[in-house]
Amino acid sequence: MLCDLYHERMGQANWNRGRSAQKLRTRQALMDAAVELVQAGQHPTVSDVADRVGVSRATAYRYFPRQDLMLSEATIRAAADGAADAVPLVGTAATSADPAEVAAAVARRSARFALEHEERLRTGLRLSLDPQSGYQRPGGRRLLVAEILAPAGDRLDPATRARLSAALNLVLGVDPIIVLTDVAGLDRDQVPDVLEWVAATLVQAAMSTGPRDGPGSFVGSDW
Repeated sequence: MLCDLYHERMGQANWNRGRSAQKLRTRQALMDAAVELVQAGQHPTVSDVADRVGVSRATAYRYFPRQDLMLSEATIRAAADGAADAVPLVGTAATSADPAEVAAAVARRSARFALEHEERLRTGLRLSLDPQSGYQRPGGRRLLVAEILAPAGDRLDPATRARLSAALNLVLGVDPIIVLTDVAGLDRDQVPDVLEWVAATLVQAAMSTGPRDGPGSFVGSDW
């Protein structure tokens, strides 16, 4: 009897996993269709997308109860397919040997880019926080951090470099824009100046700090 109960529960678990996988595939098919229509210059309704995929409109509305929710995600995905989401690299490191100056320039460039594309980047952030969307942010900050750290060369020990690398992520992208405008109440034209100053200050502090030992030190490159 215990064996029968075990197989029954295992069968139910496998069925549930299969249903979850099918739901994800259906949602992805609907979103792929919406993205194609947006890229074609259309403004599709949920019904349009359902008809394109070949599922019932009731099914489509279970995944996207409102057109604006569907279009927000489709627009950010279409933009990510059609253009680079990362701030363009312009070789700041090649024109300055001062890591703090490079950090300031990159932070300002990142802030301006985020402000110019704020609505799209906010949508991407919101989607990335929803596990059901399956959306992952591009992660372009890593390239910007690498650009900032390049002029430092071997003047930073591994622990300090790892700690600074982690900290610099806080001043890049749309996230600090949201904090400074929505929480701190800054005007948008003030944001680049603040982030430029923070980035340069972080680098200056790291460059003037000696090796740090002990249990609180950052070791390796996982940060």
